[in-house]
Amino acid sequence: MDKFISFSGGVESSAMCVLFGNKADAIFSDTGWEHKPIYDRISLVQRRVREIHQNDFTIHCIQAKASHKGISTPRLQDYIRESKYYPSQMGRYCTRMFKIEPIDDFLKEKGDVEIMIGLNAEEADRTGNHGLLENVTYSYPLIDSGLNRDACITVLKHAGLLPSFPPYMQRGGCVGCFYKSKKEFYAMAQLSPDECDEIVNIEKDIQDVRGKFYSIRKNIPSMEELGKLARSSMFDAEDMYGDYDLPETPCGVFCNR
Repeated sequence: MDKFISFSGGVESSAMCVLFGNKADAIFSDTGWEHKPIYDRISLVQRRVREIHQNDFTIHCIQAKASHKGISTPRLQDYIRESKYYPSQMGRYCTRMFKIEPIDDFLKEKGDVEIMIGLNAEEADRTGNHGLLENVTYSYPLIDSGLNRDACITVLKHAGLLPSFPPYMQRGGCVGCFYKSKKEFYAMAQLSPDECDEIVNIEKDIQDVRGKFYSIRKNIPSMEELGKLARSSMFDAEDMYGDYDLPETPCGVFCNR
């Protein structure tokens, strides 16, 4: 039976690659709108695990299939523009359509397989935000081995793979994730202005004819206004946050938190 590690780029999934990369490849569900440091991390983890196990360990990057289940593009940002529907906490289709379903589609074609989910021993009451396929065995090796988050951090320190992301990546993995805080969007405007500008353009593209401006997040100004404020203020993203190292609360097994 083939085995795959569900990789998100964060602590637990990276630790599983180090611990079990000698008997399983990994899969990463790419929305097409990930931050560049995530793509860099995929390359880094793949290279380092190959060095550790002296094998051809691979992180397979998969995407949503165009023209499948109403999707005409494999990229989340293009789908948002086409549908004029930005993801939200009440409509979190991004995780389902661009994370879970692409993984399910990949696994359906593999026969009897096992997918290793990165929940640690302190998360034994969670089941993960994935589908349930008849041909797939879902396993939780960190829970089974009694490895908590601190143990995973220790593994990554020894392997030289402890995550270090910029401050605007404290929450969800996608560039325009609605889980990001106002401060994170400020940090993105200063530290990654091109990504911020892309959200500005998407926000403009999805407006309708009702006249009231639709913002991607409640209780924050438009991204254009927020970006201007961040770039003209004394707000210093690096001084306020430093690098992101260890998030306190996981977001999901398919996001980098």
